[in-house]
Amino acid sequence: MNNEAINWDDVPDRITKDQLYRICHISKSTARYLLQSGKIPCYYTGKQTRCYQIKKEDVIAYLEDRKLFPQAYAAPKGWYRGRYELKMEIHLPPEVLEDLHAYYASLLASYRDVLTAAEVCKLTGYSKTAVNNWCGSGILKAFKRSNVNHIPKVYLIEFLCSPDCRSITRKSDWHIWTLKRFPAWRRQKQAEGGAE
Repeated sequence: MNNEAINWDDVPDRITKDQLYRICHISKSTARYLLQSGKIPCYYTGKQTRCYQIKKEDVIAYLEDRKLFPQAYAAPKGWYRGRYELKMEIHLPPEVLEDLHAYYASLLASYRDVLTAAEVCKLTGYSKTAVNNWCGSGILKAFKRSNVNHIPKVYLIEFLCSPDCRSITRKSDWHIWTLKRFPAWRRQKQAEGGAE
């Protein structure tokens, strides 16, 4: 790909995932991998559409680097068939688990104390079927009202910190975004604690 043919003056300073895959001549799935893996830095807005904001300078750096190290940007085996596993520690040390609870509590602070399954879907990016299945199996504690699953926020936070949730192989964009942000949040919390 000849990125010199791109008129970068016509490209906005921040672009979306759709603009990214067109500019770079890659598939939507590859663009998603590059953003979720952090190989192309981005800001995740949490919105349903246009959820990624990517700096033009990071796209230019990616294209330059890809010329030299194309293998470094290849998606892992199974990614395109939906069988890719985002590997992470399933069982966390107690102090990390405590911080993870506090982290999700802060992220969900503005939400009501009880959410419907549909609201949990909208928040987390998981399908209604998945959320209702979790409720039905008991791994996400909920109660029924008018045949609708209602999930207390404390139980949603408990689920997000559970081994069951961390072992989900095909995580949603929101879930991946929160997990990627957690280490920086924890470092900041520890720094603030040390300054007191």
